[in-house]
Amino acid sequence: GDHRTAAGRVWEGASKSMSSIPQPLLKIGYNVLFTIGFALTWPYLTYLIWRRQPFWERLGERLGHYPPDLKEWLKDPRRPIWIHAVSVGEMLLARVLVRELRALRPNLRILLTTGTPTGRRMGEPLLDPQTRMVYAPTDFYYSMLRAFRRIRPTALILVENEIWPNMLWRAEKMGVKVFLVNSRLSRRNRRLFRIARSFVRPVLQLFDWIGVQSPEDMRRFAMAGFPEEHLHLMGSMKYDVAALASDHPGKGLEVRQAAGWDQGQVLFLGGSTHPGEEKILAELVRALRGKHPELRLMLVPRHVERTSSILAELRGTGLRVMRRSDLESQGGSDPEIVLVDTTGELRDLYPTADLVFIGKTMSGTGGQNFLEAARYGRAIVAGPHMENFMSLRREFEETKGIRVAGSAEELERVVGELLANREEREELGRRAKACFQEHLGAGRRCAEVLIGEIAKSERSSARD
Repeated sequence: GDHRTAAGRVWEGASKSMSSIPQPLLKIGYNVLFTIGFALTWPYLTYLIWRRQPFWERLGERLGHYPPDLKEWLKDPRRPIWIHAVSVGEMLLARVLVRELRALRPNLRILLTTGTPTGRRMGEPLLDPQTRMVYAPTDFYYSMLRAFRRIRPTALILVENEIWPNMLWRAEKMGVKVFLVNSRLSRRNRRLFRIARSFVRPVLQLFDWIGVQSPEDMRRFAMAGFPEEHLHLMGSMKYDVAALASDHPGKGLEVRQAAGWDQGQVLFLGGSTHPGEEKILAELVRALRGKHPELRLMLVPRHVERTSSILAELRGTGLRVMRRSDLESQGGSDPEIVLVDTTGELRDLYPTADLVFIGKTMSGTGGQNFLEAARYGRAIVAGPHMENFMSLRREFEETKGIRVAGSAEELERVVGELLANREEREELGRRAKACFQEHLGAGRRCAEVLIGEIAKSERSSARD
């Protein structure tokens, strides 16, 4: 214990001496380190992005250079608010936020920024005469300077945990208030913030308002060094995301009919499964089919490129497997398993399932978001690994809206119970739906606060 205490004292002393680093020195240090880090990772980043889409296509936007039509739009005296949503998940949250902001103030001008091509695609439905979207500037001093001078935002809203020092310093210099919405902090991130507290703390103080998801997050944010007086408990906007309108409402029923599963079969859906889980679920179905011949399994793997390896794995089970893409041509044949080898359909398939397993909870770690299954009142079962969704898990376990199994054997027992007792299965789904509906509204609460704060900023800039 002594050596740890001594190490702690040394670290504490170092921290105290570092906390007196003048801000100009902190800024120079960050910019030098960021430039070196960027230069070292640049080839790898370029390769990653090039694989998905030509990176060069909009390189100018990432450096704060915008196309003529956007420059023209930004010349309007009604200055926009700037919402930054780095990728798909954050952009879905931004869609909720924009909808709620618009409901309260229809003529609000909004500029969205994102960091990925998929984030950009997810934001496209929001575009209209009052809403524009570009790639976010890279956190170089020059890029941020150009972007802020061009955009002149009345407020900067960052979705989830986006912390870019040059962006925050530039906002402070221009008197732009910074809001962090739908924020959560994992234990690991909290530890990282505490270790680098002397460097990070001055940056964290630059947030004017932080909307956090749970009381546990409030505690972690305060311990990590965020200003306590700026922390506000708002709940999770992920519930509102799950309540967004479905793109193809009747799709699930069509798929079920195409498989020939409309004759009283009970559908067990494995959503966003990870390696190893498909085999576990298939073995479970094989074991339970003697007692429950009506049981059918639909597998929706998280990564569709695993299709052929999953098919190879399932051959040994003796169950008949059909690909989702073959259903229309040779459907109606009532296979035991349908393997979904298409993308983007999971959300539309939930409403037709009788029982849902949440992927990445048995053989992965971290878990997956299960709110869309809860929205439709499905009976939800999961494995023990739900580290990334602990607050959600707690909320649903408290209301008995989810069954969590500690092992594959226990999962088989739980599923067997729910198949044997239809009333209990439906009640589990009803409780999940009630819990889901009770937690809706974080998006509206955030929007109300933001509209009030934006109006204040506009009044003070009008006085200036």
